[in-house]
Amino acid sequence: MIKIDQEFEQLIPPLPDEDYQRLKENILAEGCRDPIVVWGDIIVDGHNRYHICTENGIPYKTKNVEFSSREEAKLWMINVQLCRRNLESCDRILLAQQMKPLLEQIAKDRQRAAGKTNGGDRKSEDYKKSTVIQMDKSRSDVFDKEIEEVLAKAETMLPEKRQKEHVQQKLAELAGVGTGTVARFEKVQKEKPELIDEIRNRRMTINEAYNKIKTEEKKTEVTKAEQKIAEEATTATKPYLRIGDSIGFKLRTKCDLLLTDPPYSTDVEDIEQFVDDWLYPALENVKDTGFAYIFIGAYPDEVKAYLNARIPEHMKLVQMLVWTYKNTLGNNPNDRYKLNYQFCLFYRGVNAPDLNCPLTNEQWAVQEVNAPDGRQGDRYHEWQKPIGLAERFIRHSTEKNMIVYDPFACTGTFLLAAARLGRRSCGFEINPENAKIAFERGCVHE
Repeated sequence: MIKIDQEFEQLIPPLPDEDYQRLKENILAEGCRDPIVVWGDIIVDGHNRYHICTENGIPYKTKNVEFSSREEAKLWMINVQLCRRNLESCDRILLAQQMKPLLEQIAKDRQRAAGKTNGGDRKSEDYKKSTVIQMDKSRSDVFDKEIEEVLAKAETMLPEKRQKEHVQQKLAELAGVGTGTVARFEKVQKEKPELIDEIRNRRMTINEAYNKIKTEEKKTEVTKAEQKIAEEATTATKPYLRIGDSIGFKLRTKCDLLLTDPPYSTDVEDIEQFVDDWLYPALENVKDTGFAYIFIGAYPDEVKAYLNARIPEHMKLVQMLVWTYKNTLGNNPNDRYKLNYQFCLFYRGVNAPDLNCPLTNEQWAVQEVNAPDGRQGDRYHEWQKPIGLAERFIRHSTEKNMIVYDPFACTGTFLLAAARLGRRSCGFEINPENAKIAFERGCVHE
C-alpha cells in the first residue's frame, strides 16, 4: 500500500484541466507506462497517475528512491518537475518559489554545521560529510550545479539582505524565466491572486495579468490626481499684482516657482540685452529647491539669446518644453512655415524634488493645448497663454501655499491660475492697461 502525503502533493502545482484530461485519456487507452515513484510508502512523483489509476482500476508499478530528509525529498520532487519541458512559465515560477525556502533552510543548516552561527570560520567534518543535498543521481547535472552555487553563495552572505536577492535570481534561472517575469508574477500573486488560475489554465498570460493590474493602478492614480486637482480648485488665495518694472527686483522671500511669459524678440529692440538684464536677477529670486518655466518665442535669435544667457549657479536649464496649438489662424507666410508652437524653458534648482505629474497626458515635453480663443471670450491679450497649461506646470512643481512669482504678469493669467490652486502668487506688470484687465479678472493691487 502507498499513501499520499498532503504536504508533498500540494508542493507541486496541479495540472491545468486540459492537461489532466489528456493524461487521463492516455492512461485509459494505453495503461500507466511510467512507474509511480515512492519514498518508502509515500508518493513523491506521479500523484496524478495514481489518482487516475485508482479511480479507474488500472494497475501501476512503483519505483523506490531514498532521501535523508523531507527537505531533500521536496527538492528532488521540484527538480523532476522543472526538468519537464511542457511546464508553463507560471508553473515553473511556482515551483521555484517552493524551492526558495528549502534552499534558505539548507543554507542555514550548512552554516550552522560549519560552526558559523557563533561567528567562527572553521569547516567541520560534519559539514564536509553532509548529505543534505545528496539526492537521487537521476537528477540533471545542471540542476546539481545550480543548487551548489546557490548554497555556496548563501553560506557566505547570510543573514545579509543580498543573500535573498541572490537566491531569487538563481531561482529565476532555475525556472528558465527572467527575473522580470518572476517579479511580474509575484505582483499578480500579491495583488490579484484570483488571476493565478486564469494564468495556469492558459486563459491569460503573466504579462496580461500584470498589465491588467497596472492599468487598474493607473486608473486609480488618475482618479486621485483628478480629485486633488478638484480640491485645490476650491482653495483659492488672492493673486497680488504690482504695477511697475520688475527688472532687478529682489523678493523679500524667495519663490518656489517662477512662471512667466516675458516680451518676445518682436517686442524689444535688443533681445540679447533684454535677456541679460532680466533673466539672471529673476532666477536669483527662486529657491534652490524651486523651479522656473519661462515661455519664449520660437525665433532663432531669441532662442540663441536665452541659451547663451548667464544664470545663477543654483539653477539649471534642463529642458526646452514645447507648447503647441492648432486653433489659431492668422496670415500664412510664403517664405517659411507657419508657427504653431512656442518654447518653454524649464529650469530646476539644484536641490529641487521630483515633479508631481501623475497624469500621463501631462508628462510629455510637448504640451498640446489650444490657445485662448477670442470667440469664446477668454482671450485678453495677443500672447496670452492657456490657464489650463499654467495650472499643469503649477501642479507639477509646487504644493499649496508655496510662492509663485511672475515678473511679466500682463493680464494676470499665471497669477490667477496659481491663486485658484491655493498657491500664494505675486507679480509685476509695467503696462497699466494690461494691469487694469488683470484687476478686472480678479487680481488684487499690491
